[in-house]
Amino acid sequence: MYVCICNALKDKELEAAARDNSGTVADVFRRCGRKPQCGKCLPEIAQMIEDARDFGQPSALAAE
Repeated sequence: MYVCICNALKDKELEAAARDNSGTVADVFRRCGRKPQCGKCLPEIAQMIEDARDFGQPSALAAE
């Protein structure tokens, strides 16, 4: 599914870039070789980064 229409970036491509230790939305775009255009997709990409960070954190159950 397209997330960024301006740059024709799909969710899988953006999610992969977000998992690649991206600190900011600009980092995700940079990894995709693009720049943000209109900005409508920025909140969704920011959520992808947050989800990638949460997924990378060890769970409390794993520590037990």
